[in-house]
Parts: sequence; C-alpha cells; structure tokens
Amino acid sequence: MENFAKIESAKICIDRYTLFVGPNNSGKTFLMQLVQGLSNKIVNLLEEDAMDILLGERVAEYSRYLLNKNNIADFVGYINRKLNLKKEQLVKEIFGKEISIDKLYLEAELEDDVSYRIDITDKKSLENEEVKKTINPDLLSLSIWNADLDDKWRIAVLSEEKAADRESRFMSLRVSISELEIYPFRRALQKIFEEDSLYLPASRTGLMLLYRDFFANRADDAVSFQIEDGELLGNKERYGGLTQPIYEFLRFLQTYTEDEDNRNFYMNELAFFEDKIIEGHIRINKRGVFSYCAKDDNQVVPMHLASAMINEVAPLELALTSERFYRQLIIDEVEASLHPQKQLELARFLNRLNNNGVKLIVSTHSDTFVSKLNNLYVLSELVKEKKNEEMIRHLQLEKEDLIQSENLFVYEFIFQENGKSIVKEIVPDTKTGFQFALFTKSAMGLYEEAATLGEVQSNG
Repeated sequence: MENFAKIESAKICIDRYTLFVGPNNSGKTFLMQLVQGLSNKIVNLLEEDAMDILLGERVAEYSRYLLNKNNIADFVGYINRKLNLKKEQLVKEIFGKEISIDKLYLEAELEDDVSYRIDITDKKSLENEEVKKTINPDLLSLSIWNADLDDKWRIAVLSEEKAADRESRFMSLRVSISELEIYPFRRALQKIFEEDSLYLPASRTGLMLLYRDFFANRADDAVSFQIEDGELLGNKERYGGLTQPIYEFLRFLQTYTEDEDNRNFYMNELAFFEDKIIEGHIRINKRGVFSYCAKDDNQVVPMHLASAMINEVAPLELALTSERFYRQLIIDEVEASLHPQKQLELARFLNRLNNNGVKLIVSTHSDTFVSKLNNLYVLSELVKEKKNEEMIRHLQLEKEDLIQSENLFVYEFIFQENGKSIVKEIVPDTKTGFQFALFTKSAMGLYEEAATLGEVQSNG
C-alpha cells in the first residue's frame, strides 16, 4: 500500500500475529480498519474471467479448478488489477468518505506441498455414483438438496491437498441457488483468502455502554444508502456516520448470541482470561444486556457500573464465544485501561489465542505490553534452541505462553519530514528480540531527566 491517509508506504502480514507500535496519529487505526474492511471484499472482485486462470478440467458433469504454486502468481495478479481499478470505491465504502490512495495490492504464497482443488457440480450430475466418487466420497452422506429446485443447485467442494506424508482434508461445502458457477467458485475461495474477522476499536468502554442507544436512535438513518450506476451514494448515512468496521462492531454487540460449541473450543483460553485478567465472568441476560460477575463474591454488576478495564476487554470474551466463529481479531489499543500487571497477562493470553489458530492484528502504545511479548519471544527461541523447557517453569510460565516465532510480525510507524509515516518491519534478534526506537527514545529521555535531577540535588 502506498500514500493512503497518513501512511506513505506499508507492507504488512495480515494472516498471522501482527503487532503495530507507533506515535498517535501515525495511521495505525486507519490501516487496521482498511484491513478489516477488505476482509470480506476481495473475493467479490472476481468475475468469470478469473475462473479461466484456475480451470483444470471441465466436463459435462463437473468443473474442476486448481490453485497451486504454478498459478497463484497469475491469480493474485488478477486480484491486484481489480484492486487497482476499485481501490477508491472500496476505501469510500469502508470509511464513508473519499480518502486518497495511490496503490493497494495483495501478496500471497502457498506452502510448497499445499494446493487447493475446487469441484463444482449440480444435483443431477451428483446423482451419478462415479461423479460422487470423483469429487469427494464424503458427499455420499450429505442430504442438502431441495427437490423443488432440481438442477439449479450448484455445489462447490473445496479440498486442501497436501503431500503424501501430510494429511489432506475436506474443507468445506457451499451451495448456491444459481445456474452460474461464479457464485460457488467465490464462496469456495473465501475459505482460502478470507477469514471471519472482527475489528475491536479503541475506546471500547464507551461503545460497550452506548451501542444500544445508537441503534435505538438511528435505526433508520444508520442503514440508508442506495446504489446508482455502480456508485455508492449517501455513504455517510450508510453506517450512521461511522466507518464500516466500527459499525460492524456495534452490530456485533447488539446481535451477540453465545455459542456453547465455540465456548468449549476456546475453553482453556477463556479459563485463563477469566482467572488472570478479568477475575470473573461476562454474562448476558435474556434481554441481551451484558453484566460482570466477580469470581470472589459472585455479585452481578451491570456493565455501566463495571470498571473501564472490564469494559475494554469484555469484547475479547464475547468474540470467542459468539455464534459466529471468528478466526481473526483486529484489536486497536489492545492494552487500554489495563494495569501493567494485567498487560503482562494479556500478552500471555494473546499468545495462547494465536497458538489455537486465531490470527491477530493488534496495536499498542504500551512499552510494558511489548516488553512482555518480547520476553516471551526470546524465551520461545531459547526453549527451541536448547530443547529444554525448565526455563519456562523457572519463570512461572507455561508452555502455552510461548509464541511460534515464524508467526510474529512487528511493525513500527515512523514519521517522516513530510508529516506522513512509513511502516517499517522490525526484524528480531533471537537473543534480544525486538528493538523499538520509539520506546527506547522515551526511556532514555526519562533516564537522562532523572540523572539531571540527581545532579541538581547533589549540587544543592
């Protein structure tokens, strides 16, 4: 990305664990909201000509598409041409206003021994036993057809194919009431290129307290928009004057429903969160009102009477237990309102989430938080090198607190003389970890100030 809002240039990883540090007003929030806004728009850019790039085989009964290391460069190139044509419109849809952007592009790679296969067919063809076997034997047990719709159904079966010594897997099943292959084609590719993602904005305390009033007062205006000749009109009112990611967060709070399966999936991570960070539980009653219950006295407190810390971090628990299975969280000012000791536990918690498959993009202004994350990185490298976990217990930590070093990407936003910022990746040293120029400068400034005060006191 180049020349977007306050950012002169940025190239970031968006599908592992990404940390942003930098001064206020340097573009961190804009970049995070852009990533969130694009998270469900990339595949929708695909037209039927994109299918030709991936086409492997087409017969009367089905079409087979392959995505592998031989054609992914051409396919991503196609996506980038679409992004270049649509970038201004996409930015306007996300932010509700025109923001200049010179370049927007995507880079993607596949592991050497991984490829994807998409088989698309219809009900009539799938009744053929040989076709069933060719596409996927798992379909034999599926009952998904509506007899009244006949062969207007199209089905896409997505498989992740791996080398012989690694397990391949049947990934998903999508159906579309359409005669066009482009729709199930897009839905299958969403599993590869897109994640169910939730943006958690800064100032979550205020949003937790006011989201119900927002929708009560602006239910009509908040969603009014129209499309004319391909142009988005009245976009300011589409999200009630908010950006799309913030509006979606408020909608998430308003429509939240707890899912027991998801709570069980994150059972260990949630137990750590409730014990070490909030020291209690977040509850929701039949009217959809959230409350906090402290573990020491079991007293239920409405969220508007709970502390700012509880309100700031409560959306983390809600995201993990929601009926929608979010596999990516984008969290602005992740440490807001947390005491330094709680920030230390938060770093451990996020590592545990990432180790359980949750992709993260977080921003912070806290040297305490990044120092803890840095220590956990160095410890992880040490344990990997020495093949000895004794140090973990010595530091009163657990194996789950370690981070996979190849998953962690850290970026610093640095102001330039022209008032814009560049986003620079901080490459770690396995012995000392990450060095943050911003925090180092602040720490040295405080040290020199204290030294000066000491000299003044000594000189009487």
